[in-house]
Amino acid sequence: MAHRFAKLALFGPVLAVAAGCSAVSASNDTRAISLNVVEGADSVEIQVIANSTVTQQIEFKAELTGASNSRHNSSSTVAAGDKQVLSRMKISSGDGWCAKVDVTEASGAKYTLTAGDCGLL
Repeated sequence: MAHRFAKLALFGPVLAVAAGCSAVSASNDTRAISLNVVEGADSVEIQVIANSTVTQQIEFKAELTGASNSRHNSSSTVAAGDKQVLSRMKISSGDGWCAKVDVTEASGAKYTLTAGDCGLL
């Protein structure tokens, strides 16, 4: 029985990252926000990118954790077809890092974008 829990503990973070979305979510093709990651030798930069198919109000909370922590909350109106960087955050990566962006679209769609070692930090 303990062996079964050990397997669950090992795969739990993978499942959590794979799930990554709430019950009310948009498909990957119709999401207004995406996450771009630029890794350097000792740093990581994330870019929160708007690319909506419709003009709408969006809210997001971005968090980048590693050797230090950075947070950004925003509410923005994004224009249809206007791809743009809404937020940039950069930190020293150290031994690992995690990027998490919680998004709420005007339609009520909610989802979480993640990158990095989120299940391990």
